[in-house]
Amino acid sequence: MKHMLVAGRRGRKKGGETPLIGAPLVARTKERLLLELTAILAKKPDLVEWRADHFKAVADTAAVLDTARALREACGTLPLVFTCRSSKEGGQRIALDDEQVVELYAAVSASRLVDFVDFELEHDARLVQRVRESAHTNEVRLILSYHNFSYTPGVDFLVDRFLEAERQGADLAMVSVMPRDRADVLTLLAATARADDKAHIPLISMSVGPLGSVTRMVGGLFGSCLSYAVGETASAPGQIPIGDLVTVLDILRRSRGGEMF
Repeated sequence: MKHMLVAGRRGRKKGGETPLIGAPLVARTKERLLLELTAILAKKPDLVEWRADHFKAVADTAAVLDTARALREACGTLPLVFTCRSSKEGGQRIALDDEQVVELYAAVSASRLVDFVDFELEHDARLVQRVRESAHTNEVRLILSYHNFSYTPGVDFLVDRFLEAERQGADLAMVSVMPRDRADVLTLLAATARADDKAHIPLISMSVGPLGSVTRMVGGLFGSCLSYAVGETASAPGQIPIGDLVTVLDILRRSRGGEMF
């Protein structure tokens, strides 16, 4: 597993041999997001992801930036991820087209209120380039992600998604897929391990739903550097409560003599 080091302008360093735990924010208003964040911070995640596609005012850039500022202040130095997931890849339907979403990402990156932006790899390469340039110009790290909530493609395809994210300039690559049987869960783990041997950037992977929930617990053994857990409300099927995930990771670490890998 490539070490995931979350560091930057806010001086917070995270990562290393144990996968990080991220918690999603999915409330629809600024006020409820802050309440959700307060509850999540008490559980001490390693980073927080704002799923802005759930935000009622996502089409209002000023409202998004105002809310991002409030979340930043509440998070302190805790890393903050901005994500506006498309409905094609499991997100909410919003009143913005792809060009407008890219403009929103550019505004959020320019504000420097977030540490990461998560954008979908399957977008047109021209849009990916614009998001990458706006992120890196403002010292924001880029997660390029692939999601398939219908089925799990083969190992070779998934490995290529990880590597394509790196080729397109991502700082981290993420793959999230839906298993139809136990073999699909093994496919995701095998692809993660193979990609981890080839890639030069940290990887994030998960098999979603109840069947795939085991990957959120053992993914780090195969090269995944982060697992999203339930803080208050899940953002994807199969997420595990933070406290439970911390316990499992601690058991795995102790069973290996204090070494995760």
